Amino acid sequence: MRIPPSLFKYLLGQHILNGYAVALGVLLVGLGFGALDGFEAAMAAASGALCVSVGDTPSPLSSKIRILPLCWCSAVASALLIALTDGHPALQGATVVVIGFVAGLQIAWGRWAIPLSILTLLAMVFTLGAPGDKLAFCESIALGGAAYIPIALALTWASDSSGRRVMLAELIREFATFLRRMAEFYRPGADEGAACLKVVEQQASFSDQLQTARSLSVHATDPESGARLIAALAVLLEAFDGMIATMADHAPLRLASAPSDLAARVETLLKEVADDLDALSLDLLIAGRAPSFPDHSAALDDFSQQIARLDSDDPRLLRAARMTRARLAFVLNALARIPAVVDSLAEAEKALSGLDLTKFAPPLRVSLKPIAKELRWDSAIFRHALRLSAALGCGYALIALTPALSHGNWILLTIAVILRASYSATTQRRDQRLFGSVVGCAIAGALLWLDSTPLLMAAQLSAVGIAHAFARVDYRLTSVAASVMALLGLHLLDPGETAPVASRLIDTAIGAALAYVFNLLLPNYERHGTAALARAFVKKLATYADRVLRWNVSAQDYRLARKEMIESFSALGESFKLARDNPGAEKFWPLYSKLIAQAYFTAAQIVTIRLLIRNRIDDLDPYDSAALLDDTRAAVMAQLRPGCAHLPPSCEFYPDESDAFAALRLRCAEAAVEAERLRHLAARLGA
Repeated sequence: MRIPPSLFKYLLGQHILNGYAVALGVLLVGLGFGALDGFEAAMAAASGALCVSVGDTPSPLSSKIRILPLCWCSAVASALLIALTDGHPALQGATVVVIGFVAGLQIAWGRWAIPLSILTLLAMVFTLGAPGDKLAFCESIALGGAAYIPIALALTWASDSSGRRVMLAELIREFATFLRRMAEFYRPGADEGAACLKVVEQQASFSDQLQTARSLSVHATDPESGARLIAALAVLLEAFDGMIATMADHAPLRLASAPSDLAARVETLLKEVADDLDALSLDLLIAGRAPSFPDHSAALDDFSQQIARLDSDDPRLLRAARMTRARLAFVLNALARIPAVVDSLAEAEKALSGLDLTKFAPPLRVSLKPIAKELRWDSAIFRHALRLSAALGCGYALIALTPALSHGNWILLTIAVILRASYSATTQRRDQRLFGSVVGCAIAGALLWLDSTPLLMAAQLSAVGIAHAFARVDYRLTSVAASVMALLGLHLLDPGETAPVASRLIDTAIGAALAYVFNLLLPNYERHGTAALARAFVKKLATYADRVLRWNVSAQDYRLARKEMIESFSALGESFKLARDNPGAEKFWPLYSKLIAQAYFTAAQIVTIRLLIRNRIDDLDPYDSAALLDDTRAAVMAQLRPGCAHLPPSCEFYPDESDAFAALRLRCAEAAVEAERLRHLAARLGA
């Protein structure tokens, strides 16, 4: 029975492996301290391990060696400051504000530092809610966190090879979903702009997984295994290039509007290939099974026969059909290479020829310079830090002034996990947190009613793994699991006290309300940053065009430029996804959606030139082609970079593309025209 694609992310993936590795690490810390000093010491030490474990995300061993000690320092410092100010409400309130501000600034280090920011606040909340001697609890936080680090590093080393294989399988599934989104272009009457936005949103998810996969493969403890897997990434990106190139000259729209079934055939083929990629990802996960990818030559031959029957009176349709067939063949040939490069070092080395892999790993910066750069009023991160610290300070004051809020630290925890740096992300987290708390409290109440200590401990351990695993995949699940984990943990620390299930719901509602109110303080509406993101993307696209539109371009330079363009495009897509929920979004949404679609078509034209030269290089004269590319590069730069002064060439249609140079000339002219359209849209957006 085939697993539905939508369920893959819930059943298989690097995040699940990572989540249960974290649960195992926390369990081992608890067992160790429990054997030495009893159950209460075990639970306190496990709290420290849990704090540090928040930063234990899928990353290579070399990165975790740097990240986890930083997580420990941040958690211990936060807990110690709260412990030292215990008994002095005013001073402790000020400390909460300072910790919130610092935690908000920590995200300036990049996406990897978001868990660091959260665990800083988590250690603060745990210490505030700890019974008895706060300094003793802080000591347990420090010891438990320190004990977790070597366990986490050992588990990372032990799962290094399997972890990369799981990550590759997950990336292949993301690409399969990308193909399903691309298939929507070929439906009759499809809205080209709406379909493009779905593709871009999926591409953002693909890019996110791609960065993690690069890092895990480049810094592999086993270089041979890492080389094979990063070669698979390189081949997968070739297929990605081919799929982008199918968009050139709006070919899907031409096929979908034609009175033939060519578009339906492409749609069916893409869905079949996506299913085959899902099967390939399973092959990678099942020990002893050789990965395979089926032959689709029969479908391509049938497509060629359908092209031969087309009415030649419509040369643009004929050209779109032929180009689509050629690009699909390129994509399928690339995908068919994945099993070989995964299993053969020789094939992997061939795919990686001329590449310096270290250039492709995401950088890990921990200096104070990125934070110092954000200490300005117009910085979104600086304003987030102000909002977060103000919300936490208000929450603390409410707890201090309201004796009935006996478990009020849950209010601070709710604020910490909901309040994000962007308006829409906070709104989404608020709704997900409320849902998760209601469901989690109901589950915890049922488990407590059964009153079985072994069952409660097993449920809590499972909740630790689920909460960690799904933090970025589905926060609703994380919120449910986190509520179960916290309520069961409180009960296990003090079984004689009734677990405050009802009060947790009240505290969650209060915390969510405070997070929403302070989200309106100096709000960071995503739509305010769209112009800057558009400028950044156009700049990256210009760099990409500058590298690609040359006769001799190294594979290293091309792939680095492509990497930066994909990441910038993904940022554009993510901002669009969030900006749709902004107040007033209806005023700029249509123009922004057109900009993203046009950016995609412009990139497709440039990619097509690259593939045309690669596939027909023997039919092109180097001197004439280099001169044409120089002129085209200047024309495209005139559109994408301010200060250039070069008019785009006329886009004259050449019906006979049997001549390679004529085909290249047409592609070059189209690239300049698409770049000009992009410039006009970017200018209207204020970019």
